[in-house]
Amino acid sequence: MVEAWGGSGGSEWNYKFKSPIKEILINHGEIIDSIMFITINEQGGTIESPRFGGNGGRRDKVVIEAAPLEFLRGIKGTYGNYGGKLVVKSLSFITNGKNIYGPFGKEAGGTPFSFVMKEGGAIVGLHGRAGSYLDAIGIYLKKLTSSKEDEKKVEPNEPMVEEIEIHDKMDVMKTIVPRSAGPWGGCSGKGWDDGVFCTIKQVQVHEALHYSAISAIQIEYEKKLDKTSFWSQLHGLEPGAERIIKINVDGTDEFFIGIEGYYSPLDQNGGQDTIRQITFYTNKEKYGPYGIEIGTYFSSSAARGKIVGFHGKSGVFLNAIGVHMEYF
Repeated sequence: MVEAWGGSGGSEWNYKFKSPIKEILINHGEIIDSIMFITINEQGGTIESPRFGGNGGRRDKVVIEAAPLEFLRGIKGTYGNYGGKLVVKSLSFITNGKNIYGPFGKEAGGTPFSFVMKEGGAIVGLHGRAGSYLDAIGIYLKKLTSSKEDEKKVEPNEPMVEEIEIHDKMDVMKTIVPRSAGPWGGCSGKGWDDGVFCTIKQVQVHEALHYSAISAIQIEYEKKLDKTSFWSQLHGLEPGAERIIKINVDGTDEFFIGIEGYYSPLDQNGGQDTIRQITFYTNKEKYGPYGIEIGTYFSSSAARGKIVGFHGKSGVFLNAIGVHMEYF
């Protein structure tokens, strides 16, 4: 089980699929108002779940045409404040057919979350909290194969995952989260890994304005033992015309919790995939987006923790980026 993303309002709900999922019914507008599921049984009949959430918003329907051969393997979305409550603001669904359904709702102004199961696994149910709206959503997972060969297969640019325990008040629950996520982006360039540190003090993003791409990134870390600060190498190069964005945090009251962005081929980078846009999230603020929204979307998984290091690939530009996480 992966714990729910979102707020603590409403009542708990859970729904495990007893048969292949055929349709997802979503009511949405500024936020996700409600969600329902329709599955198909062996006789070809349909089973309709309860409605989780309220009646507001407009109704949209996701139809998984190739069910049961096509099934859910990931979700992504955002959550944030709405009317003084923390609720799910947008949702997208990913299947093993590499189809992405959504986004539904409004992505702007929310904290992103995502989880995509590696090959050999599927989402077999969802849970969360709901009242007048969909307050929170999480997933139940199932491994479909135990062969060692399949367990090693991972979609390009998706994180390897492992099972860890998260302690929540007096309860202990198991969830699957990435220790090191990514890198997302291209395969070219020189690989780099800053390692793991107790605190990140500043991130500098170098944006190549003429090329609509991220040319480089540089990070100021704090060492754990003597609390001294030092700068990483500049990952990428500095073109003539660029904008340098400086994101400062204290590392204690405010710290980095996630990134998202886009990557796509860039002619000026030999046609190689390049980071075109990036956004940083802290426990308090959203910084960005920097660059342009073009290409393939990526985001780090949302979990209770903080970023303690970065890794990736770079050459003339920032080709790929990933994060190291420390969980609370």
